[in-house]
Amino acid sequence: MKDSAAISYDQQTVDAPNPLARFSHRTRARRSVALTKQYLPTNGTVVDFGAGTCRQLLSLAEERPDANLIALEPYMEHIHDSRVAYIDRLSTLHETIDVVTAFETCEHLSDDDLRTFLTDAHAALTEGGTLIISVPIMIGTALLPKELSRIASFGGRSDYSLAELVRGICALSVARAPDRGTSHKGFDFRCLRRKIAEVFVVERELLSPVPLPWWINSQIFFVCRKKRETGRG
Repeated sequence: MKDSAAISYDQQTVDAPNPLARFSHRTRARRSVALTKQYLPTNGTVVDFGAGTCRQLLSLAEERPDANLIALEPYMEHIHDSRVAYIDRLSTLHETIDVVTAFETCEHLSDDDLRTFLTDAHAALTEGGTLIISVPIMIGTALLPKELSRIASFGGRSDYSLAELVRGICALSVARAPDRGTSHKGFDFRCLRRKIAEVFVVERELLSPVPLPWWINSQIFFVCRKKRETGRG
């Protein structure tokens, strides 16, 4: 059995040995940059929550040298690049950020951490600011090839029992894994959508990597706006 912790994040995603997984993640990465660029105003500021290796931010820097780039990454080693600044938490900011992004991150958060992230992102964004989230689709027919690819890449057994796998493929609920940091088991983007809608207005949903229904796609993007506070003009 291979130790997934010893394999770099890029080798597990954009440089994955599986050509379908590699295509999916590279398409998702390009769309992440394109969406950020689309919603980021000139000389605007973006915070990437769970920035990882800062691949998205550095790609954005090449296309938008005017952008102010901030990374929030508590686990991976920080890069040394003058174009990227780091912060420890979103709560240190208040109505100063134009775009907050969270790409392939929210599926790993506990319910409490997700609630805190959404609340802090809302407070950090300017009026008219944008939250962009991407998460994997772990229900529907895409679940089976994803699980087979994970087992082939890292060895070991599936996190799902046979009954759970059948439920997931049928888009029925499956219990989340005890350790969400290392497993996507039971993640349902539809539940996340409802939680986002408690704090933000979900303006757009985009599927990736192909223009087909969600149940045969690999990722979904949510583009969200701050809800207007009552009593404000």
